[in-house]
Amino acid sequence: MNKNVVIKSLAALTILTSVTGVGTTLVEGVQQTAKAENNVTKVKDTSIFPYTGVVLVNSATGFVVGKNTILTNKHVSKYYKVGDRINAHPNGDKANGGIYSIKKIIDYPGKEDVSVIQVEERAIERGPNGYNFNDNVTPFKYAAGAKAGDRIKVIGYPQPHKNKYILHESTGPVISVEGSSIVYSAHTESGNSGSPVLNSNNELVGIHFASDVKDDDNRNAYGVYFTPEIKKFIAENIDK
Repeated sequence: MNKNVVIKSLAALTILTSVTGVGTTLVEGVQQTAKAENNVTKVKDTSIFPYTGVVLVNSATGFVVGKNTILTNKHVSKYYKVGDRINAHPNGDKANGGIYSIKKIIDYPGKEDVSVIQVEERAIERGPNGYNFNDNVTPFKYAAGAKAGDRIKVIGYPQPHKNKYILHESTGPVISVEGSSIVYSAHTESGNSGSPVLNSNNELVGIHFASDVKDDDNRNAYGVYFTPEIKKFIAENIDK
């Protein structure tokens, strides 16, 4: 993995507004690593779903949407070319799902910060279930929708070098959904760009791309909400 490429992610530090009980462990397989009001957890085991659906794209995040296909942000994929590598759900030096070569990059033609990356099916470095990408990952399914007040989670690699490539999860409420925009209160950092935004059933609501930089407890995070048009684009560009 080339760790020298720096992703200038738009996703700056944001603070989660908590609506759950103090000290609550939200997901099986994770442990609390931040103040309770932030609802940030460090993932212990990336060999179980939904974590098997997440990939490390050097210094940012992506996730699996179909055969040999991942989704990330345009501002992430622009630093990549055919032949570069992605790493499936690493967790430090544990639970590595394999390393795979990029074979195609397709940016969404609209203004939304969405990019499809197709990878070679056979691993450069095998995962625990062999060399086939699809045997080592789990694609996400779409949610029926989302609305203000729903609980969401963002799973990704915040500041991956600093955090030693450990997968993290944060949760919070949806603030608003309008058009292709979803706003939520969740703790995200540089490196979370391209993270899946999931509902409580681990279904895809959108993709994270940015957060506020203001220094107070009311900072919001921002994602692209998956409209029918965006879903159609993704479906048309899943590897055949």
